[in-house]
Amino acid sequence: MNTDTKQYIYLDHAATTPVDPRVLEAMLPFLREQYGNPSSIHGPGRVVKAAIEQAREEVARLINALPAEIVFTSGGTESDNEAVRLAMQIAGDGRTDILTSPAEHHAVLSACKHAEQTGAVVRYLPVDGAAVPDIDQIDALIGPQTAFCSLMHVNNETGGVLPLAETARTLARHDVLFHCDAVQSAGKLPLDVRDIPVSLLSLSAHKIHGPKGVGALYVRNGLRIGQLQFGGGQERGRRGGTENVASIIGFGAAARIAREEMDERHGRWHLLRAIAVGLLNDALPELHYNGGGDASLPNILSITLPSSRYDIDGGALLMNCDVAGLAISSGSACAAGSIEPSHVIRAIGRDDAETAATVRISFGAFTNEEEVRNGIGIFIRVVQEMSARSSPRSHSRMTMP
Repeated sequence: MNTDTKQYIYLDHAATTPVDPRVLEAMLPFLREQYGNPSSIHGPGRVVKAAIEQAREEVARLINALPAEIVFTSGGTESDNEAVRLAMQIAGDGRTDILTSPAEHHAVLSACKHAEQTGAVVRYLPVDGAAVPDIDQIDALIGPQTAFCSLMHVNNETGGVLPLAETARTLARHDVLFHCDAVQSAGKLPLDVRDIPVSLLSLSAHKIHGPKGVGALYVRNGLRIGQLQFGGGQERGRRGGTENVASIIGFGAAARIAREEMDERHGRWHLLRAIAVGLLNDALPELHYNGGGDASLPNILSITLPSSRYDIDGGALLMNCDVAGLAISSGSACAAGSIEPSHVIRAIGRDDAETAATVRISFGAFTNEEEVRNGIGIFIRVVQEMSARSSPRSHSRMTMP
């Protein structure tokens, strides 16, 4: 297998993104000379503490929150897990029902399954062909026992975009807490929590060219939450433990850059998507696109190779692309490297064969036209070669007399 990343064409930015050199530059002083503990009262500690609070302000600006509403975590998974746990506690009054969708991230779905073990009842909104929940069904599925609703803003596999403001206002009418997983949307779409009444919102740095291992949970001012983690008094007493200083600084820098460059990135992603779709349609007939159009984030392209036309094993397709120097994925990158049928693609109605033959191509802030043309060229060549090998006409057969 080719392990030299310099030779790869990387089109899997929905899984993770490379650290922006500007972000790394902001982090380096806190890995070298600025090593004070932010909980210390001496000078070196105060310098680091001030830098953390500046990063908190930048992350808050990304979603128009108050800095005090941002709690730094180890990433999107912790933020999602804790949002589910905290929402159940906050709701109180014996309310035990959860509303979500079958196309959510496993960090939410698994946490909801765990809540079921303690008596919670989980109800699922149906989703459309872009894995966007049908919010018209909210009124029918909410009852007096509903504690909260958890839905992602942008689906991590299809790019489908939830109508967030409408969803939040519908849930607010029912006095139901709303947690939004914004890991794929924050820094890529405008978000304003002052205008949109979400209660809790999850963020992650490594989806916007920040470091891995750091995220945040937005907690709306006025919500009384318990501790996420016991220890010292860090994060205003909400999450104990010495802060992941350099990564938090990097998160702040990545948030600022994403906010400033959002419009430019969007324009380029629309162009790159149009180029990719044009090349694919010219070479590979009858492809199915999951999502797409104005209602999808333009940097994610989910493609299903219909089994009626392409008799291709999805796992082999990814491995052959990898050998050829192209990094793409079959969906979420959270299955420890395993190639398993995507629960998201199943939720939108694809059968097992189509689910296995679905791939995700995704762009980042630095993806350029040459990479897309060359990467799509590799993908097309691999599909054509695999199709030729699997075709009955490509095999010699003995003819019985």
